[in-house]
Amino acid sequence: MWEEFSVIALTAALNNQPFVPGQVGATGIFDEEGVSTTTIKIEENNGTLAIIEPTARGGPGQTSDDDTRRLIPFEIDHFEINDAVMADEVQGVRMFGETDQLETVQNRIDSKQVKHARSFDTTLEHQRVGAIKGVVVSGQGRVLHDLYDRFGLAVPAPIVMGLGSAVSGIATKIKEDIVYSIEDDLDEAYSGIHAMCGREYHAALWDQAEVRETFLADNQGYQLRDGAPDVFRVGGVTWERYRTGRRAKAANSDVSFIADNEARVFPVGVPDLFITRFAPADLEETVNTIGLPRYANQYPMANGKGRHLDAQMNAISLCTRPGALRKLTI
Repeated sequence: MWEEFSVIALTAALNNQPFVPGQVGATGIFDEEGVSTTTIKIEENNGTLAIIEPTARGGPGQTSDDDTRRLIPFEIDHFEINDAVMADEVQGVRMFGETDQLETVQNRIDSKQVKHARSFDTTLEHQRVGAIKGVVVSGQGRVLHDLYDRFGLAVPAPIVMGLGSAVSGIATKIKEDIVYSIEDDLDEAYSGIHAMCGREYHAALWDQAEVRETFLADNQGYQLRDGAPDVFRVGGVTWERYRTGRRAKAANSDVSFIADNEARVFPVGVPDLFITRFAPADLEETVNTIGLPRYANQYPMANGKGRHLDAQMNAISLCTRPGALRKLTI
């Protein structure tokens, strides 16, 4: 199994780590926190605003209705990797990237744990992409949390932008069809609107003449030489090209995290709109402790010939107001 890393075969060292998607997490919109339980409850408070009618002084006032509140439970998902290192795997094997140092069991364990951590990072990003879509699924496409269903909401219809041809007044169309729609459903203060775009959608929007002309008007024409910038702003929305990566796409049933021909739009700057919660591991020493993002555990095999490796992440990522999310198509 490890012949290609043997002393004889090793001629060069190349660290070819796969790209790990992480753009949604990098936005900083998710509030991260560890919890000591394996279930969290989201409290929905349908508070209402009212314009008070004037009444006669000394007379009865206008009555006020109580807020409607309910608790919605969510089970935190458990992700675990089981692995092992056999003592015989490192017998006579040179350490990766070295010419005169032999591999050790601990070094092999360390390298595997790095690989496990990257898998968990990819899984967490995939989970968060699901949260901005309103439906969190597994890598094989199994629905884990349909947020629209759990909150009793209808799925907003996709907004077709008509980018296959020239769109007149596209900035105004973005404002009216997307921004105002999100504002109405969110009904709360926010600091901005962000869109994660598949590569085809991103290119189609940039190819609109009115979009490119805004860069020329702002003396940013030099950017046109390189095609669409990965991030640009039009119509009050920040548009960002989302990169999945070939190997991450393969791990996701050969599907990009954000489909090439669509964009996912969400508000930013709203407290607790997006949350990630980490539960403790299912280990004796972690019972009733505050959850950490990742756990790694190793223990000897009964026959003394190697080490068992266990790694796990217990995480859930949600949007608490999925009605404010939008899907766009070309």
